[in-house]
Amino acid sequence: MKKIVFPVLAALLLSGCDIHETYETYEIVKEGTDMFVDYVTAKGNEWLNSGTEGQPGFYVYQEFTFPEVTTEVLEKGAVLVYLVDADGRDNILPYVFPVDNGHELIMQNIRYDVEAGKVTMAIEWQDFRKYNQGDYEFKVCILKPGGKKK
Repeated sequence: MKKIVFPVLAALLLSGCDIHETYETYEIVKEGTDMFVDYVTAKGNEWLNSGTEGQPGFYVYQEFTFPEVTTEVLEKGAVLVYLVDADGRDNILPYVFPVDNGHELIMQNIRYDVEAGKVTMAIEWQDFRKYNQGDYEFKVCILKPGGKKK
């Protein structure tokens, strides 16, 4: 194997081939970038239904107002949402885990959607049924884009 690799490598080096010529580099660090962080609690009795229970596409959701989510954030920034568990750990969404529905383990998916001015939390289950949601705490991080490139 060494006998094959060395001649090929030597030929590339001697031919003047510059491997880096084909790649473009971008600087992604920006000055003045701000991170806005807030915690919201989705109350167990405030979940709204979307669709028909037991049918594909059924889930529950809650909307939260965030004026910090602007068009500029949507185009050049980022919004990240975490589920804060009982131990205080942040779990990035979407967060999929098994739950016991009383008969078997099914998968539960907690996810989010972002629009200008709002963040929507949603919970859906593998069998499209509604189960006790309880209260959930979420950490919302909004990265506002900076001004000039470094």
